[in-house]
Amino acid sequence: TPVAVEQIKGDFLRSRIHNNGCCGERELVKLEAYTLTDHPVVVHMDLDTMVLKPLDSLFDWMLTDTSKNTPYDSSDIGLQWPDAEQPKKVNAFFTRDYNMVPPTRQYKPVQGGFLVLRPDMKVYNEFVDIIKKGDFQEGKGWGGIGGVFYGSMTFQGIIPYFYDILHPGQAAELNRCMYNQMADN
Repeated sequence: TPVAVEQIKGDFLRSRIHNNGCCGERELVKLEAYTLTDHPVVVHMDLDTMVLKPLDSLFDWMLTDTSKNTPYDSSDIGLQWPDAEQPKKVNAFFTRDYNMVPPTRQYKPVQGGFLVLRPDMKVYNEFVDIIKKGDFQEGKGWGGIGGVFYGSMTFQGIIPYFYDILHPGQAAELNRCMYNQMADN
């Protein structure tokens, strides 16, 4: 994993992360995908994922030069909220796991088995710093605002904390019926 448990400064996180979610702190190994900087885009998928259609439109959006303030035509991408404002530059695509929290919850977990990302060592190092700081508060989550749910101390919680709270406007949520579809409860 990117951080050994004993390196985590926050007592609450350090003492409980090993039993959180499916795999405890080992789930954070997924963040290593950000270190694959020889590639412009990386797709992280759990082994129980099956790709049925090309993901080219996601890659195209991530690789499009948006420096001229020309928005990307995302009409061919199945976004969860197509009418919402979309980022000009996408650094990550993910789906959410709405079954893990009540519908009224402001911040929702990501589904940890699928993430399309732009590798970046600065982003990776920021994740490492967040984990080492260990600001996961009992009953409140990352930064005291992300919320608590299954896997919230690990990948499912730190990704939305990063993209929804710390760096909004850098990621897009994909339609969970078209990408990374899982049977709902």
